[in-house]
Amino acid sequence: MIRVCIIGNSGHAATVTRALPRLPQVEIAGWCRAWEGEPMTEVLDDFKKLGISPVEYPDYRRMTETEKPDVLVVDGLFCDHEEMSIYGLSRGMHVYCDKPLALSLEGLERVRECAEHSKGLLWAMQTARYDPWFYTAKCLIEEGAIGEIRLISAQKSYRLGQRAAFFGRRELHGGLIPWVAIHGIDFIRYLYPKAAKRVFASHSAVGNGGYGDLEVSAQLMLEMENGVTAQVSADYLRPENAATHGDDRVRAAGEGGVLEVRDDQVWLTNAQHDGRTPIPLRQCPMIFEDFIRTIEGCGTGLLNLSESLEDSRLALLARDSADRGGVLRC
Repeated sequence: MIRVCIIGNSGHAATVTRALPRLPQVEIAGWCRAWEGEPMTEVLDDFKKLGISPVEYPDYRRMTETEKPDVLVVDGLFCDHEEMSIYGLSRGMHVYCDKPLALSLEGLERVRECAEHSKGLLWAMQTARYDPWFYTAKCLIEEGAIGEIRLISAQKSYRLGQRAAFFGRRELHGGLIPWVAIHGIDFIRYLYPKAAKRVFASHSAVGNGGYGDLEVSAQLMLEMENGVTAQVSADYLRPENAATHGDDRVRAAGEGGVLEVRDDQVWLTNAQHDGRTPIPLRQCPMIFEDFIRTIEGCGTGLLNLSESLEDSRLALLARDSADRGGVLRC
């Protein structure tokens, strides 16, 4: 039996509980709030649906010392990802941590060094890689549906809604780019897994509804290998009456066609498709399911330590570029 402990539910910890029906070899040994008053709504609702009652602990150190888990799920304040991950990895636990893995490049290097010397596996919760529409897009591109990519752009748009107070403090939250635009960076790197050479970004907190220094709009440009240009936009400007909370999009233009991901579908325009009918979606495992299978030695390879680290590194570089107002080498 693989024993799992969960710290917090400030991001994507529910990807663990929602994968449990597919993982009979996994049990939740304990959970704790990562900060005082943290609601834990999604995870606790899933516990009820699953008919389980894991032990609640007052803090993660007491929880891990008591339960000695195989896997530590890190989903607390974003500023705590670094220390919590290092805590688990240094004790030989596998760590499934929300992104970004740290809020500074120096902190990320600490995480990298610890992960590379740990017996445990570290993944960031780059959930979109396992969405059927993005997985289908990846498969089509690898099969040559649009030829060699020359240009790629990504969008990540959310409602601002009601958010926890820590979102208004940069030292706790880290910024719009490391929390939201990082998904767009991952979309691009998933579909075009080449090195970035330079980055330029801009962000603004204007119109943030009183959430302190929280940025609500950002754009970044990446100069990639082979002369490919990539662009990411991220915002909290989606209207409250929008049909969905988020609006994720990607457009990849290649020498043989154009592929778009929008509305949870894939649209392809090339010699065989006119772009008016969505492509049938392909299925892959859920992200936490694949994390467990990877620990067991039979994962898909869709995500790994290197990809998790690089997404965070590029997001932090982009945020630094926006803060400084200049181009940075990657």
